[in-house]
Amino acid sequence: MAHVRRSVTASSALAVDTGLFVTGSYDCQVKVWDTNEVEVVSTFELPKKVTGVAMSLVATSHTLIASGCEDANVRLCDLTSGAITHVFSGHRDAVWCLAWSSHCEYEVISGDGGGQVRLWDIRRAGCRAVFDQYCTQRPPRAHQMEAAQQNVSPSKRPRHGDGGLTDSVRTSSSGPALLKLESSARMKETAVRAHNGAVTCVLPCPDAASLITAGTDGRMRLWDAQYRYNKLIGYEGTHNRALRGRQLALTDDGRIVFYPSGTSLNVYEVETGRMLASVQGLHTESINCCAFNPSLHELYTGANDYKIRAWSIRCDPDSCEGEDGA
Repeated sequence: MAHVRRSVTASSALAVDTGLFVTGSYDCQVKVWDTNEVEVVSTFELPKKVTGVAMSLVATSHTLIASGCEDANVRLCDLTSGAITHVFSGHRDAVWCLAWSSHCEYEVISGDGGGQVRLWDIRRAGCRAVFDQYCTQRPPRAHQMEAAQQNVSPSKRPRHGDGGLTDSVRTSSSGPALLKLESSARMKETAVRAHNGAVTCVLPCPDAASLITAGTDGRMRLWDAQYRYNKLIGYEGTHNRALRGRQLALTDDGRIVFYPSGTSLNVYEVETGRMLASVQGLHTESINCCAFNPSLHELYTGANDYKIRAWSIRCDPDSCEGEDGA
């Protein structure tokens, strides 16, 4: 049975099996579908409305569905066991959007209604990083080494007692110092924002070097994905009044991004922010999502006018044209 009397908020296909895809809905369910039989083969019950679902395109060791909820938690649903295996807490507002890393099968990125973008490593407890719009420079070498060390497996890391800041804090005679340090870190973490409005999209670039985010503050931002700093690329005309997540799309080489804005679709060069085109009147109502098909060079758009349209795209950094194919 399909989702009952509630909006379907997101869908995602399984990379290793084109015969399956998943959907999330305001009926508090994540459903797994068999595309050949057009029927539901598995259902996950979540405590609140489902605002987003995503599956990894590079995973080889797991079949996990990342799902966002209005209760501000990120959950991982396991297709193999049929159980919810992980619950990640840290957001203070409803999760609006999420995506798996384009290069690491263990990393999930999520954005919430309060403007936060968080990075999670599903092998570890807690949030790995929070993106800060005011962090605009590559960190010093010491911080780079620390960031690189986070990618080392836990078994290869130095144990407590081998020296370092953690050891000195834990062995200090002033017990409350550690509590104050943790409390201060948590307070700082909750104050960090990637956008001054709800985050409507998180989109990892194919080269894994960059991340694109969009928010209701009317900003689209390009981030360094490894060191997590704002590259300060300006994109003109990124008007955004979305009431929920809104899907952007990238070409397969990651050089061009498609940005829905009302009934229009803006096309930008990612690295420079230059607008290549602004196509008006694609739909009669606001566009909610778009997806690029690199094999056919087609762009698909879905909107509040209940239509999905296909467009033949000829894009390069010097010109960009589109023709209605449906």
